[in-house]
Amino acid sequence: MQKGETTPLYRKLIDDLKKLIEEGKYKQGELLPSENDLCKTYSTTRPTVRQALAELTNIGLITRQQGKGSIVAEPRRGLGILSVSGVTAGVGDQNLKTVILEKPVKQNWPQELLHQLSFEEQAAGCIFFTRLRNINNVPILLEETFLSDINLPRFTSRSLENRSFLKVLNEHYQVEVTGGEQKIWAVAADKNKSKLLRLKPGSPIVHMKRKLKTNVRDLNIYSWLYCNTENYYLDDYF
Repeated sequence: MQKGETTPLYRKLIDDLKKLIEEGKYKQGELLPSENDLCKTYSTTRPTVRQALAELTNIGLITRQQGKGSIVAEPRRGLGILSVSGVTAGVGDQNLKTVILEKPVKQNWPQELLHQLSFEEQAAGCIFFTRLRNINNVPILLEETFLSDINLPRFTSRSLENRSFLKVLNEHYQVEVTGGEQKIWAVAADKNKSKLLRLKPGSPIVHMKRKLKTNVRDLNIYSWLYCNTENYYLDDYF
């Protein structure tokens, strides 16, 4: 392969190997060419090849085993939880099941919400509930949700098990999401969250704090999300 004028050689190597894996040239469990072979094929150095292989490892396409080499990993699937359309819409046709850990209840706003509340929101209080989302019977996403208790009669009696929360809001209250913001961290799972997500304590998980704005004045939705990305990656389209 000829080196381009602007694209780094390691990036072209990444793109080539990624394409070959996605097209099935190298299948799950198979070895990629050795570092020496890749150096010869691409007329490059071992550090360049290792940089490319490290990137492929980081995005979950390969695993590297000492004494064996680079092995094509089991394919991961994307989770569209970054979408303001909600988790159900983002996950799509995957086998999604929702377990209610804490049913909707009226309460005061938590002090550590992170977002600034309006006077109307503070006065109205919030409705809080917790759900665990499972894909193919594996717990993937823990949700803690707070929404402004404004014009939501009998919401605490609504069933949210295996249902889209945003669809319930739309069907019963004509509430629609109009925009939002989210902040994302990587954190270590504590004892409780690791147990719920079936991970070892201290395992890295994605933590998101989200605010969704709606078409109803001062009715905002706040969520704390904790995501197990051991077998999935987060994706979105824009």
